[in-house]
Amino acid sequence: MFKQLAPIALATLAYSSYSTAATEQQVSKQWFNSINYTHVDHDRYGFNGYQLASHYYFEEQQSSGVLDDYGYLDTDSNILVNYSGGDYYNDIGLFGEYFLNNWFAVADMRDVRDLDNYTLGIGYLFADALKVSINRDVRSYGDDYFRLKAQYNLQINDKDYLGFSAETDDELDVWNVSARYFNHLSGSHYITVDVGHQDSLYESASSAMISYYFGDHYAIGAGLDDSEIVLQGKYFINDRYYLTANYTESGSAELYNLKFVAQF
Repeated sequence: MFKQLAPIALATLAYSSYSTAATEQQVSKQWFNSINYTHVDHDRYGFNGYQLASHYYFEEQQSSGVLDDYGYLDTDSNILVNYSGGDYYNDIGLFGEYFLNNWFAVADMRDVRDLDNYTLGIGYLFADALKVSINRDVRSYGDDYFRLKAQYNLQINDKDYLGFSAETDDELDVWNVSARYFNHLSGSHYITVDVGHQDSLYESASSAMISYYFGDHYAIGAGLDDSEIVLQGKYFINDRYYLTANYTESGSAELYNLKFVAQF
């Protein structure tokens, strides 16, 4: 029923905490951790899902001006450990990206307990703006295939940027394209626009989200995920911790999501 579980938030959490002007200046973080809870409420069934993730970069990452955006392209070596669990599944994923000069290698395992499913790739970073890679996806069920991916960041000024991503398989049967616009309005006011489209032989889906950041603590947004209504809200406690609450309405089902992030 749900084609995507995009990070979408329900409403702004009204809580007054430690005052900080972190969103008015760029801050640097290196280690990003999150706890994520999702509940799907349907007329005939319910579903609960959990996710724990820890993402470490070997160089400090500088924010774009808000505390949940650190630029469009990953250009430093990093490693991600991810645990996903729920009523019907339990996975431990591992992802790594290693940069040597402008070359980089990618390794991804959906579940470390299943060594027959993995991704290996190699790519090149052009002028810190264009990132191109070719990946080999090995699957225990179904055919193995190659995947081509390209990402481009157009840095408009020291904060504003326009990013594009495109990805397809070696037979051009599956396409994923997306774009993100990040704009500093004034002071601590920012706006982001995210759009995406997925297309395959059997189905296609589009999404769009616009978010507005205001003050040092709040962001709200709304959009569509495959024609379903999306509402979002974020509360930044300080430059290290923030919360999101999420809501999606999809036919006779509703999706709720709560996420806590700690970054250092």
